[in-house]
Amino acid sequence: MAEHMQDQILAAVRNTLVQANTLAGDRVRIEGVDLLSPDKSPVLEIEAGEEAVTLIGNGLAGRRTQQREFRIEVRGVVASNDDYRRLAGELLAQVEEALNGPATTQVDVFVPDRIRLLGSRPESDGRGAQIVYLMRSVWLCRYITTEGAPRAPVFLPH
Repeated sequence: MAEHMQDQILAAVRNTLVQANTLAGDRVRIEGVDLLSPDKSPVLEIEAGEEAVTLIGNGLAGRRTQQREFRIEVRGVVASNDDYRRLAGELLAQVEEALNGPATTQVDVFVPDRIRLLGSRPESDGRGAQIVYLMRSVWLCRYITTEGAPRAPVFLPH
């Protein structure tokens, strides 16, 4: 049985980022209780955000069609590097190119309008033994489902 569309989108984002061979390589994970160890830096973490649902049609068999807007955050984590700001910026650029560049990605299967960057913000933490620098980017995934059927996308005719 397929997973909830949110989980399918998160997995597609992860696979796309791993295949893009960013500075993080295969050190890309979906949600974690703790950040990956700074000694494995740079790394990418993907986290689910909130989802808004809007009814947009009557759908099939009396079940309404829903447009869902699912936000995700991709964090680039850089540590123990004198040039951490530039490195985090390069990682952010690579994430943008991978997710929203001209090439078709696995994410496009689920998000027909393409994933869209909403914004980014840096964050540093020098309180520990190592400086950890985060570059957070927030992405919007807009997709269509049928009410009560969150495991499969619905594609509307253009």
